[in-house]
Amino acid sequence: MNDLAKSQRLPVEGARNLRDLGGYCTSDGRTVRKGMVLRSGHPGGLTATGQHALGALALRAIVDLRSNSERMITPFPPGVMSRTHYWARDHDHSTSDFVTILRNPATSGEAMRQFMLSTYEQLPFDQSESIAAMLRLLATGEVPLLVNCTAGKDRTGVACAVLLTTLGVEREQVIEDYALTEQLEDPAASLFTSASNNPLAMIPQINPDVWHAMNRSDPDYLHRAFAVIEERHGTVAAFVSDHLGLSSQEIACLHNHLLEG
Repeated sequence: MNDLAKSQRLPVEGARNLRDLGGYCTSDGRTVRKGMVLRSGHPGGLTATGQHALGALALRAIVDLRSNSERMITPFPPGVMSRTHYWARDHDHSTSDFVTILRNPATSGEAMRQFMLSTYEQLPFDQSESIAAMLRLLATGEVPLLVNCTAGKDRTGVACAVLLTTLGVEREQVIEDYALTEQLEDPAASLFTSASNNPLAMIPQINPDVWHAMNRSDPDYLHRAFAVIEERHGTVAAFVSDHLGLSSQEIACLHNHLLEG
């Protein structure tokens, strides 16, 4: 684990990919406040000690990017939810495409990599409602806020990349934050600590190269998301204002709550 991963990681027992999004410098010389925005994967592995530690963070809001079925399989523990504004989009999507390509013995690691690249072309737009909700909660001061998905690196990675860019963090640092997932979670390991009815829990019958390509936080994946945003909107700032619909006042409030210096 590199020094950046160690500084960002939060020691909550059983948490998946849980880390602070603060500490990064912006292009105008300010710094993203620590302890304001946290990012993670699903909460299914939290131990009793971990649940207590997560509750002690006194989260004001959780933005859960998972589908209805994903949230039912590994919900947040009641002790965390009781004092927290919980936002999740009422939606479901089929994981059949992922499952089909994972289980197909003819699928190669490169084929999965190409599939992930195409997925990242869609993520900023598929998740636009959720990203906008996260930004608005932060703009109104609902912090600490936790944003999560299942692995904590695809949907969450794109949402956090949009946030950090909106705050003025340079692209290189945004990409570095995204890539930290591989420092905290082995891409070869299962997404879940034990067998479950989630179709992505299976691993023994999958080509390891294919599984690895799906679980990587390859910088090329996030670069592809940025490329599509900029192809359609010119800049991330235009995407946030024109597509997500945030006003200049909301963005100013976002900066006021999350930046210091």
